[in-house]
Amino acid sequence: MTVIWFIVWLIANNVGGHEPLLLDPVNAWTATLILAIGLDLGAAHARPGQRGRH
Repeated sequence: MTVIWFIVWLIANNVGGHEPLLLDPVNAWTATLILAIGLDLGAAHARPGQRGRH
């Protein structure tokens, strides 16, 4: 998800206006990056592991 976000941001940044990633205050691009990272980490945590299932 984060790699897809980076590709979309890279294309949008080169085609449209230059939009920096701001943390204070958080802009829309940074907010979606935080969301993408959260979804990646949440998905990795929620997937059932192979341990203990014999």
